[in-house]
Amino acid sequence: MLTEADVVVIGCGGLGAAATAELAARGRRVVAIERFSALHDRGSSHGSERIVRTAYTDPMYAQLAAESLRAWGRIERDTSQQLLTMCGGIDTGFVDELRDIASSCASAGMPTEWLEPAEANRRFAGFRFEDPVLFQPVSGTVHADRAVATFHDLARRRGAELHFDNPVESVVNDGQRAIVRTSRGDVRADQIVFTSGAWADRLLEGMLAGFSAGLDRLARLPELTVTMERVLFFRPVIDVVWPTFIRRRIPEYYGLPTPGGLLKAGGHYTGAPVDPDRRAEPDAVAQRAVSDWMRENVPGVDPEPVSGTTCLYAGYPDEDFLVDRVGNVVFGTGLGGHGFKFLPELARRIADLVDGTSLVDNPFAFDREPRSVGPSGHK
Repeated sequence: MLTEADVVVIGCGGLGAAATAELAARGRRVVAIERFSALHDRGSSHGSERIVRTAYTDPMYAQLAAESLRAWGRIERDTSQQLLTMCGGIDTGFVDELRDIASSCASAGMPTEWLEPAEANRRFAGFRFEDPVLFQPVSGTVHADRAVATFHDLARRRGAELHFDNPVESVVNDGQRAIVRTSRGDVRADQIVFTSGAWADRLLEGMLAGFSAGLDRLARLPELTVTMERVLFFRPVIDVVWPTFIRRRIPEYYGLPTPGGLLKAGGHYTGAPVDPDRRAEPDAVAQRAVSDWMRENVPGVDPEPVSGTTCLYAGYPDEDFLVDRVGNVVFGTGLGGHGFKFLPELARRIADLVDGTSLVDNPFAFDREPRSVGPSGHK
């Protein structure tokens, strides 16, 4: 069976789902293909929560996050779905990095507040602080599973076809039309949007075989690294309102409240490289390190986790994304570790590229200049 489309989206997790919904809203005939089931747990978009924040050392990211927060709000109003929970966020660690964050937030019109350790301990009773704290009131969480499901629903209502449990076998692309061969039939489309997350290093040569310049640009792209990250869930022992939190030192730890009343915490880029097609065992040493850090710094929870899960990070060494176009292929990859909060805005940029609009001063281009990261290795 052959399906005709204007655009075929390969990968229908967070970014693929958001891009499919945006493209369908613009009147495109869209077919989205996902190798796993809807809302699967094999990638990086599953679960009930992700942090939303503008706390970045890089002003570009702070501005992008502010624009994305406004976009999440519009989606909530349009769908009558509550996706955001704004509980505030706190950052500790390298003071120079915190100063850069405060400056970036100010440039994006977002407030921050400096707290001395004594005041921070009074305001946030579940923590133990010995250093200054930077508080951001406009921070919180986005419900990940509900957000992805909302994008799926919006895409369908706008006329898109979504095909799950349907692995892509090959791609043939002559630069004018592409044929995506799957286990359930072929899709022929004018353009491809490639948002395959941890599987983004697959199929690339077939998609770009007709573009020698594209293959040259692809060869210059840093290698995508996939790591298995372990996150744990802790039960609070005091009744407080929990903010999101990030410890900006090495290693870097983060945490956030969950809809079920637990506190989720983990290390940032502390997992080992993995093949995404193989279910690897979580790192017991890294898991114990998270528990030990929680015991020392977050006495408001029982330091023995009640459960845990895994998340695949798929990113480039500079932690920047790839959102760019070569011929009739648009890429949206490398979001691992901090991309979920930006989904509505990144989807808009992907749809602009499909429409033929060039992104001015695109920070996520193939040939971008490497951007600096903070001392903790996180933007």
